[in-house]
Amino acid sequence: MELTVKEFRELKEMRENIRQKINSLELCWSCQKICECEQWLVNESVPVWLCGQCVSEVSYRLTEETGMPLSLSAHCG
Repeated sequence: MELTVKEFRELKEMRENIRQKINSLELCWSCQKICECEQWLVNESVPVWLCGQCVSEVSYRLTEETGMPLSLSAHCG
């Protein structure tokens, strides 16, 4: 089977998209699911990986458990 130039480019682009998605997968610190996560800093010191669904829930839960205000900030770089 021979590919046209267009088909080859599409396959190459698809492969790169798959690589990017796979590289963005992490284990969420809260729900323990493998999904797209972002790194967050707890009280600007402890890095954790959290999925979008867990960010606000974790902030609330940890504040309740510790009795102290907790800050989550997105870690850049």
